[in-house]
Amino acid sequence: MTVDSAANGILAYGAYIPHYRLDRSLITATLGSGGGRGSRSVASYDEDVTSMGVEAARTALRGTDLEPTVVTLATSDPPYLDRTNATAIHAALNMDRSVLATDAVGGPRSGPAQLILGCRSPLTSVVIASDIRTG
Repeated sequence: MTVDSAANGILAYGAYIPHYRLDRSLITATLGSGGGRGSRSVASYDEDVTSMGVEAARTALRGTDLEPTVVTLATSDPPYLDRTNATAIHAALNMDRSVLATDAVGGPRSGPAQLILGCRSPLTSVVIASDIRTG
């Protein structure tokens, strides 16, 4: 298969960072070490990999005329183990039924791997790398 390299690559991007912040000095005060300076983002009780991925994808697609044919969610810790998480993103973005929804899960390298595949693919893909730290 021949691919036009001019059509490949990153056509749009988006990001989502949770609104809530935790002052790192509170971490140091509580744990006795390791807090550092500044603050870190903290997901709300109702945010997960999928909802954060939806917001990032909305940001990426806003104002474009892109019509993706594939949506992929890459994560090391998916909310659902027994179903495709990308289908929830597919539905939230109101994508056409013909758009393929896939997950790439299991480790932190799944995100960069899917980004490389998306850049090399002749298909217009939405690649979402989303993780949340819990526990």
